[in-house]
Amino acid sequence: MSDLRTEHAAREAESWARFAAALDRIPRDRWDGSEVLPGWTVKDLLWHMAWWLDKCARNLEHIRTGTGEAVWPAETVDEVNAKLVAEAEGKTVDAVYEELLASRRLVRTRWEALPDVDAKAVEEVAGETYEHYDEHLPDLERFAG
Repeated sequence: MSDLRTEHAAREAESWARFAAALDRIPRDRWDGSEVLPGWTVKDLLWHMAWWLDKCARNLEHIRTGTGEAVWPAETVDEVNAKLVAEAEGKTVDAVYEELLASRRLVRTRWEALPDVDAKAVEEVAGETYEHYDEHLPDLERFAG
């Protein structure tokens, strides 16, 4: 196992632990209704996180197999995020949370499956996992009170 693989897996796990701890301080009945960010409930935020993790997992698979180009939506990030908030409307809190956990597991599985960890893989994992968790951690902490 490469040092980069271990280092970034540890960073992801540590950042996730902080994110999950903040989320655990918010009762589930508050995940859908009140806004954690303007226009976003906790459920919306988690669906957003799950989608970007899923994109990361797809890109790690492309890196592993050497097939295809990295997945990047045709829309802007803001347009994608607006679509995600709309998608979250029809989902239950439990379904969104399960998708978040499944997407994270898939990223970790595909990270471990990479034959070599290169700068492209590190950039993908960093941006969509621990940097993204850290970006939204203050939102959850503020909402948790």
